[in-house]
Amino acid sequence: MEKQYLSCPICGSDDHSLRFKAWVDVSDPKLLYGAASGIAGTQDIVECADCSLLFENPRYPESVILQGYMESDEEGHDSQYPMRVNSFLKALKKNKEFIPPPGGKVLDIGTAGGAFLDAAEAYGYDAWGMEPSSYLVEQGKKRGLQIEQGTIENNHFEKNSFDMICLWDVIEHLTDPKGSLQIIRDLLKPDGVLLINYPDIDTWQARLFGKRFWWIISVHLTHFTPKTITEICRLTGYEVVRFKPYFQTLEFGYLADMAVHLKVPFAKLGRSLLPSFIKRIPIPYYASQTTSIASLK
Repeated sequence: MEKQYLSCPICGSDDHSLRFKAWVDVSDPKLLYGAASGIAGTQDIVECADCSLLFENPRYPESVILQGYMESDEEGHDSQYPMRVNSFLKALKKNKEFIPPPGGKVLDIGTAGGAFLDAAEAYGYDAWGMEPSSYLVEQGKKRGLQIEQGTIENNHFEKNSFDMICLWDVIEHLTDPKGSLQIIRDLLKPDGVLLINYPDIDTWQARLFGKRFWWIISVHLTHFTPKTITEICRLTGYEVVRFKPYFQTLEFGYLADMAVHLKVPFAKLGRSLLPSFIKRIPIPYYASQTTSIASLK
């Protein structure tokens, strides 16, 4: 299957310039899209001349990408489940002035094994999720969570039925982020809230590492900044009211494994020196992720 050239996913422009050139040749969809960690260096990343969005171009067709997502098992991702739940719950409490009060109905798109749903229920929400990976859906259902397998494009929810819809580290994976936000708009109540947590490619960390920035990986099709998040929301009927750095807590060993996988300099040496008890220590960290909250216009 050959890669296809795209217009800008936000503004539709065909005027763009190459920002980062691929240096790794991998064509197996299972390897490219079958794990949230992805593979670094497989993409040509271009910058739109009209709206400044950075996105992979050319890229594989949507059907190839979605097949990889659906076959993902993500056992490693799910291994950090309790810590992800705690991180999400802290984030909800920190943003309480901008999100619906307890008692509301929320939908988490790309919910993985359901960690956010667990946190949302603890916060007091009626929480629902969608996830393309059959493995992760099964894990979430074993936990008693309300998860449907699929993507936002094939959902079966009623219109105007949610007080908040969340995209936690998901918008960068979407093949048509603008179209997805339009679908989400129809599912929100008139006073509904859209929460988007995304890897920000305009942070000092991103500028320092350039093409080696850890979030430039095969599963991330589009790379956002506060400017482009604001613009895609504006074009789809939302108004961003808050940007907030997102801190989460995961085990040191898991973070070290991720750093090695993403080829962070000296990560392999550092991991080899870690005692087992150090690997189990919870580490709060910031890795250029940002939470944006938007309301309907």
